Amino acid sequence: MPPSDFDYEDIIDALREGDAVLFLGPQLLRDVQGRALEEGLYDELGARQEDHPLIRTFYEEDGFFLLKEENHRRRLVRQIRRFYEKEHPAADALLQQLARIPFPLFVSLTPDGLLQRAFGAQRQDYRSDFYYRGQPYEPYVAATRERPLLYGMLGSLSQADSLVLTHKDLFAYLESIFAGKSMAPELRKHIQDARTFIFLGLPFEKWYMQLLLRVLYHISSRLESLEQYASHPEEQMKDTIFEEEFKIKFVPEAGPDFIWELYRRCEEEGLLKPVPEESPRHRYRSLLQESQGLLRKNRIPEGINQLRLVLEAHRPLSDGQLDDLTLQERAYNELNHKIINGMAQEADRAALNQAIYRCITLVSDTQKLLEL
Repeated sequence: MPPSDFDYEDIIDALREGDAVLFLGPQLLRDVQGRALEEGLYDELGARQEDHPLIRTFYEEDGFFLLKEENHRRRLVRQIRRFYEKEHPAADALLQQLARIPFPLFVSLTPDGLLQRAFGAQRQDYRSDFYYRGQPYEPYVAATRERPLLYGMLGSLSQADSLVLTHKDLFAYLESIFAGKSMAPELRKHIQDARTFIFLGLPFEKWYMQLLLRVLYHISSRLESLEQYASHPEEQMKDTIFEEEFKIKFVPEAGPDFIWELYRRCEEEGLLKPVPEESPRHRYRSLLQESQGLLRKNRIPEGINQLRLVLEAHRPLSDGQLDDLTLQERAYNELNHKIINGMAQEADRAALNQAIYRCITLVSDTQKLLEL
């Protein structure tokens, strides 16, 4: 049964007015057995094994790692990315329901990319951005119900250095966000102006959540007086700091039930966004996502061909990217030929990897150029 503690009428009103913000945490998503998806990730990484090749220590209570070497970071991120690129039927179905509920702003504390995948599957328009500590923010485009912003609060798997994987990353992140250099002022204002905040699946029992909520208060001092909802497993609650100091109203752990019930009520109210017929815009976005996936799976010629289809369809705007792609493809073919024929030096292998990495970067550049 859906929890009665949520004031659905208030949330529906906030959705109509476009001033609700939804925060999504790692405890929301589950596999088909009902196990938290992040637990499956830790198993896939072998994070708990004693002699891990990349991880010196896994701080399970916090979900942070201590790496043996800093240059192991990209290898670990590749493994994390491969896990989330797999099909996760239960999580995908839940997020596809969310994709049709008209929140203008989704703030995710999991940089998995699954929400973007759900929006694509439902052919819903969106913009995607993420917090990249120490880096200048991207130009802001207003988040709306028709074209919401999917914002990665703790980075993105597309940029390994943006992720918060270690305690050191967390403190650098906090230092950066309090300095106010990496979040667009317009996005701050959007959060400041919102009147309803919903937290689903956030690990409130972890100590660093107090710090992250301080970050939100730093962004909007109005948060304490606004209506907030949080689903949380009550048996894990260690104290009442969130209720007493942060004025968060807790309800039983009910993220999926809340989403299903809100979806039903939005459908009754005619608020659900329809699933449109496939448009050229959706097709190009899908091609770029497929291209990125193929390149990361080392299916380079196929990935390049998918990217070229999109770039050639947008000439002359994309001429610069198309020329760059041609150069990278030529370099890849020459270097790969050397490797196949046993003539490659170590420098050739490094140059091959650089060409592949540049092709992956070109996919991201094209997404930004075409606002896909």
